[in-house]
Amino acid sequence: MLAIVLSLTAHTAILFAPIGKLPQTEKSLPLLTAKLEPLPKVDTEPIPEKITAHAPVKTPELKPKQTPVSTSAIQPVALPESNGKQSAENIEATRTEAPTMNPAQPSAMEMVKEHKPAHPLPKYAQLTFIAYKGTDFQIGEARHFLEIDAGKTYKLKVDMNTTGLASVFKTFELKQQSTGVMTALGLQPNEYIETKNTSKGKETFEAKFDREEKTLSFLNGARVPLPDHAQDIISFLYQLSQRPLDKGTIVMHISNGRKLERYELAVGKEEITKTHLGELRAVPLRKVHGQGEEGLDIWLGMEYRMLPVKIRQIDRDGQIAGEMLISEIRVSDE
Repeated sequence: MLAIVLSLTAHTAILFAPIGKLPQTEKSLPLLTAKLEPLPKVDTEPIPEKITAHAPVKTPELKPKQTPVSTSAIQPVALPESNGKQSAENIEATRTEAPTMNPAQPSAMEMVKEHKPAHPLPKYAQLTFIAYKGTDFQIGEARHFLEIDAGKTYKLKVDMNTTGLASVFKTFELKQQSTGVMTALGLQPNEYIETKNTSKGKETFEAKFDREEKTLSFLNGARVPLPDHAQDIISFLYQLSQRPLDKGTIVMHISNGRKLERYELAVGKEEITKTHLGELRAVPLRKVHGQGEEGLDIWLGMEYRMLPVKIRQIDRDGQIAGEMLISEIRVSDE
């Protein structure tokens, strides 16, 4: 009887005890708001037929997350011009017209404009994605952290883990980190490290980008030639905003820490995509892949500095293996 009484007392104390707050370790950033401005022209040719078609999947209705995001970010309205200084709490989504190139005789000034990013990356960014198996079964959460310092070096981290019911049946934790420098052409990674913890154990992968020797080295000792402007599997998601999107396709060499692959991404026309922030205007990019190859679709938010707002993985059978939908965006230029 004494043991039962003590057990009930302990459980009651735990149940009604005040909940403590964990210390905040990440930099607190304001939510990204949007201001209605001219959007970049994305008038491209239809996506090549080379892309393996997969049956459309009905996207479930998503209720917008109740966060203090400016309503103009979800349903833009015309805003009056202001001569006041922009505050750090209201960071607008900067957009400029994409430069018009003359393929016959491009001038020197046009070439410079082509290399100038239309959507400069913020100094700090925190993006949170909800991860799904397929399109409707929530399995986890992914948090992206980008920091660009005054010396033009950058650090990009991704932390992903299973949550909710999925974590009961399968433990999964993924940490990715890309470090390098910020150049006039965008992100230039020097090192990529990936650590994966599963029920089977821990795995680590690494890729080092030697720009002088033009080699890419892996943790197992393998080395391959390093193409110009090569990216890693997370830096390329943010490098896309630094590339012109009026060329029809974008070709990039990307390493996942195990190998180096050539990606050809077909740029689609603007469309509306549903996210946890509501319906967003986005530019889709789809990896061109053959029969029996894995695919990848990425949506860049036109009202959110062309940052990624949706990522979809396609399996070898052409089915949707998983999706990540944006649920929160915070940026700062201070």
